[in-house]
Amino acid sequence: MLKNVLKKGDANDILPIAYAVHLLVNKVPIAMRSKEKPGVRIEKGELVDAKYEGYVLKLAIELGKTLRVSATVGPYAGLPVIVVPIKDGNDILGAIGAVDITAGIFEEILSLSRRPELSKFLPDEAYPKI
Repeated sequence: MLKNVLKKGDANDILPIAYAVHLLVNKVPIAMRSKEKPGVRIEKGELVDAKYEGYVLKLAIELGKTLRVSATVGPYAGLPVIVVPIKDGNDILGAIGAVDITAGIFEEILSLSRRPELSKFLPDEAYPKI
């Protein structure tokens, strides 16, 4: 059932998931859509668009891979975004993205800090072994 919602759901169907992620990342702007229908855009704890198409979201769905780009169109034009496809095996169900308010600084801080106690929580590419 959840796979069907993620693939074919409208804004009302995916809003609870997008809102939970929005709260999880301390209210960073979040956009989400299903593969087949427009989705949502959430900012500052509020739904600001319930028919959000999302060019980068669509591109992540089409390519099936994570995109770390600066948006060229839409409300986030000129801002760095991170968008990931939502997958079940090879089946792409939708996509969710966040405005990267750190502009990539977070990744650099992680690589610079190299705190051993963090290594067990981070993927190898975020915490290269020395």
